[in-house]
Amino acid sequence: MRSNLLLSAGALALGVMTASGQDSALVDILVRKGVLSTKEAADVRRELKEEQASIPANRIRISDSTSELRIYGDIRFRYQYDTKDLQENPPGVGVNFPTEERSPTGSQRSRLRFRLRLDADFKLGENWFGGAELQTNNASDSANQTFENGFTDYNIYISRAFLGWKNDWLTITGGKLPNPFYSTELVWDPDINPTGFTQSIRLSKLFGGTEEAGYSKDGKVLKPVESPWEWTLNLGEFIFDDNPESAFDNDASTDPWIFEAQLVGSYKFANGIKVTLAPGYMVYTAGDVSDAINENPFSDAPGVSGETRNLSIVMLPGEVGFKLFGISSKFYWDTAYNLEGRKRAENIYGLAFNDLAGRKHSQYTREDSFAYLVGVQVGENKKKGDWALLANWRQTGIAAVDPNINESDFASGELNTRGVQLRASYNFTNFAVGTITYAHAWNFKDNLVGGQATGGAAIADENSFDLIQVDLNVKF
Repeated sequence: MRSNLLLSAGALALGVMTASGQDSALVDILVRKGVLSTKEAADVRRELKEEQASIPANRIRISDSTSELRIYGDIRFRYQYDTKDLQENPPGVGVNFPTEERSPTGSQRSRLRFRLRLDADFKLGENWFGGAELQTNNASDSANQTFENGFTDYNIYISRAFLGWKNDWLTITGGKLPNPFYSTELVWDPDINPTGFTQSIRLSKLFGGTEEAGYSKDGKVLKPVESPWEWTLNLGEFIFDDNPESAFDNDASTDPWIFEAQLVGSYKFANGIKVTLAPGYMVYTAGDVSDAINENPFSDAPGVSGETRNLSIVMLPGEVGFKLFGISSKFYWDTAYNLEGRKRAENIYGLAFNDLAGRKHSQYTREDSFAYLVGVQVGENKKKGDWALLANWRQTGIAAVDPNINESDFASGELNTRGVQLRASYNFTNFAVGTITYAHAWNFKDNLVGGQATGGAAIADENSFDLIQVDLNVKF
């Protein structure tokens, strides 16, 4: 009996030692309780040391400052087909090619692609945390790489590197970090990790998130009831580019920054329906953007100065979550209106000119400052056998949002577009999800030509666009 007890105690001590290294403390406790004699305790300690010595010296070690470490990632394989017709007619070919017979030029692409992301999140004590991510492309809005170039190897880039501090109601983060704002694909591409600082204030926690407990009929105190309201204030200060202070031109010497504030409020009804509204405001400092790498960059070039000038955007994303025949579903939307849209269209994009008589002609209309998206999703992808269907419609005026940060998959991120996106996803396993996406877009205003719309950066040069993506995404 005593030998069995000794073996059990030794196994327990060994297990705890392996997990936490507290073998001596546990053995001492067992001696004080009379479970082990001094000699038996010495035997257990010797066995523990022998077991410890047998563990390979090259095992993973976590620093003393790290209280928690999570390593994960995903790899996605994609087949993508897209076709695009340009809005502006091409030049004529030869003298016998009438203008009225010209047709828009276009392009077709059929590609096999992949994306790899490696993530590490860590906690440092009770309040500090951080994270890092590596991915396979240096574009801000895409980690995709195409299989090409004779088996050439691919580079790895740092897409996240951030530190933060938090308590029950406040989170402060700095670095290259995940986007903290509640948003759809209308204003922010979900692949972008901005650089700068964020603050998230959970107002529900700060000012109390529970209702009074009350009493039952027999006088017993009931558990506190969680409030159906949730309120969070998100703030962000993001540096977009670093310009030399010695530059002669004011735009070239000013660092472009983005400042955004958003109040996220939600209410959960007793029947399970949850409504979320997230009004926000985004404003930029006017500066040049050099060497931006994304799907359709709008960077410093001849005829362009102050790419972030005249962006003062009011936004209102939101959703209604509900159960449809027991299936998690939602109706969602987003709107964006640039308060300085006319100035941006005319002065930055060059969509205005003076005739010989000095009269101003402008292609701008109020719709150019407005963008919206409406959609519905049925189902969600969490575990094996789950499925989801999504459909949305959007329209984006040329002066409504920033072409450097809006969603790149839809119409290559170009502005002055409208169209539909359809998506179906299925979980083959808990970690492997297959997805098929189709999108069709065309120009919102077919006579919007010249300036940076169809010339220069050509941020609105699509007559029509079609996209098919077939994905297999595996998380690990």
